[in-house]
Amino acid sequence: MPDPILQPGDRITLTIDRLAYGGEGVGRHEGMTVFVGEVCPGETVAIEITEVKPRFARGTLREVVRAAAERVPALCPIYGQCGGCQLQHLDYPAQVASKTEAVRDAMRRLGRLPDVEVRDCLPSPLPFGYRNKIELTATNDENGRIALAYHTVGDDHYLVPVQDCPLALPEVNGMLEAVLPWLHDTGWAPYDLENSTGLIREVGLRFSTSTREANMMLISGRRDLPDKSHWIERLRAVLPELVGIRHRARTRASQNPHGRTVSARVGRPMHVKLGELSLRVSPDAFFQVNEWMLAPLADQVIAALNPRLDDVVADLYAGVGTFGLAVANAVREVVLLEVDPDASTDAEANIKFNKLDNVRVEHGQVEQKLSWLSREVKPTKLILDPPRQGLSDAVVRIAVSAKPRGIAYVSCDPTTLARDLSRFAAAGYRTQWVQPLDLFPQTYHVECVASLVRA
Repeated sequence: MPDPILQPGDRITLTIDRLAYGGEGVGRHEGMTVFVGEVCPGETVAIEITEVKPRFARGTLREVVRAAAERVPALCPIYGQCGGCQLQHLDYPAQVASKTEAVRDAMRRLGRLPDVEVRDCLPSPLPFGYRNKIELTATNDENGRIALAYHTVGDDHYLVPVQDCPLALPEVNGMLEAVLPWLHDTGWAPYDLENSTGLIREVGLRFSTSTREANMMLISGRRDLPDKSHWIERLRAVLPELVGIRHRARTRASQNPHGRTVSARVGRPMHVKLGELSLRVSPDAFFQVNEWMLAPLADQVIAALNPRLDDVVADLYAGVGTFGLAVANAVREVVLLEVDPDASTDAEANIKFNKLDNVRVEHGQVEQKLSWLSREVKPTKLILDPPRQGLSDAVVRIAVSAKPRGIAYVSCDPTTLARDLSRFAAAGYRTQWVQPLDLFPQTYHVECVASLVRA
């Protein structure tokens, strides 16, 4: 067997052809594909090889020999350490263009769907300062004081403390600025998983620009927090926008990775406006992090669904009901299917608050309820918004057997989207178009909406 072309530790010069989905640059060295992060298409870089596989290698950037015109200084001082961003070194128009190409490449190469129309990615009006939610892990800073941190690049075991995140809304950073000294004052130490000592594991902060309301998620490693009621009232006095706090404990005995509820919610869930809709969102319910792109995303879902007044719509993985509620006035009936109890409760409240008498909620897993839904509800249109891993074979099979006229598929991963669209194509559903939207500037992530019709 011949020796590999490259070995770990080799230093080579590489010209970057394009960006792969994931944010790494792609070049070729003597016929071998090489991946490297923090580079721009078209530039020449010196790299050190860190990993060699039979069909590709991976390297670390050592020097930019010839920079691309699109290269810009990163705004964040911990960029390259924190694992949250991958594209801050690339100017924003180039980021958006790279996401369009990533989706088109996924359709051609993974989905074997070269004729599907992939439209140009819609940019976010705010390249920075857009996230309405951040989640941080408790740790100790260099002085031994409690700090809140993001995970580092490529290793969840290492943390980098954060006091201000350029991706977060200014209001979220303002909350973080208040929470840090509050945590110091409580005396609650970070939880040490190895030794089962300490208290605080994670803190989540969420703020709505449309209602000016905020929620907080506090996850501890033990069920009891000393003087919890006192300290929560202290924090709410400092942050009047904080309308609700949810405390969960995630101990070694917890089976649920998100922990278990250890007390009643303090206060209430926040609300978010979407056009005429008011949406209740609990602290731990899934909701889109870029509120500026929420209306464009909902508009694309409605366009993909092409609703008619006689349609019966099943919104699978419905969350708090965002898309199903947005289309309710244009169809005969909407059924929201959601497994998460908090999101289901939010969806029920949203139906009542918005006075939508043609919408109802079914609680349960899609895999378990979809056959019943197809048989009893007989949906004519489907909204699919699955987790990042996409749809299981069973869901695709049952969804197709229901013979809906059309499907609006919302995806946060173009690779699993391409795979699933190929499955639908084999079952007689044609993808009319795919619209990428940049809900996550400075990262490689891209949201997509696909419109499918039964051939």
